[in-house]
Amino acid sequence: AEAAVEVWGYEGSPFSRIVRETLSELEVLHVWHSAARGSPKKQALYDRLGSAQLPYLEDPNTGISLFESAAIIDYLKNTYGPP
Repeated sequence: AEAAVEVWGYEGSPFSRIVRETLSELEVLHVWHSAARGSPKKQALYDRLGSAQLPYLEDPNTGISLFESAAIIDYLKNTYGPP
């Protein structure tokens, strides 16, 4: 079974929204971490990565980690989209 893809973003961001829409469209099993400015989740991400740029994706199935919504969407479509 595939593990859930982990994604950090925040509700007000159009970049986060298009990533979330792509995850839903492709029916990718995922965990969404809402990390708004000033939130403990955003600080934890910054502490771990040295960056808190959102959206951010980690895929335990492939070992891939990505920033940038366009790169994340391309990756999701190529990895989880129809052949």
